[in-house]
Amino acid sequence: MLDDFCTASIAEALDFADTHHWTRQPPRSDSARLRFLVTRYTDIGVLASRLGAKPGLVKEVMEGRRSAPGSVLSQAIAKDVVRLWQPRVRRRAHHLISTGHDGMLVHFKAWFGFTGVAGSSDDGRVRHITERLPTAYAAQLFQARYRNADEGELRGIIADAVGEAYFKVSPRGKLHMVALTDIAYIEFSY
Repeated sequence: MLDDFCTASIAEALDFADTHHWTRQPPRSDSARLRFLVTRYTDIGVLASRLGAKPGLVKEVMEGRRSAPGSVLSQAIAKDVVRLWQPRVRRRAHHLISTGHDGMLVHFKAWFGFTGVAGSSDDGRVRHITERLPTAYAAQLFQARYRNADEGELRGIIADAVGEAYFKVSPRGKLHMVALTDIAYIEFSY
């Protein structure tokens, strides 16, 4: 569905990781995907706004009278389907991860570092990191995602989690001693 998926968005990366738990595949054509999305939105205008398109165009694509022009609209449709497909399956997978039955792995390239002594090896720099997140942070991340938390809040949770796992420091006091910025890409697997 999103074969060449690469994102700097934590929310989108979480949504994409959920695709590995689906029990059924979503619709394949843009018109079928739009028919699915219309069932999740109050009206076609709200959906069109979400996709960054005009309501008339969305209606024409949904009815099959026109194909989605360019890959931008098609990609926006696919991302929204990924975000909304099989919510119960997604919640079940999140529950298993949040209760410690399964783990969550994060892989990213970003500016990442510990605000420690200047010039130390822990100083911030662009790093490629793959790390298993502590269970408590996975639960926090999912709860924040359910609330539609912004990217800044999600980034703070990931920074604290990877900081604890990578640098072996515990930011329990919400000091955010670890910074994560300028994400080139981020992926999750669970």
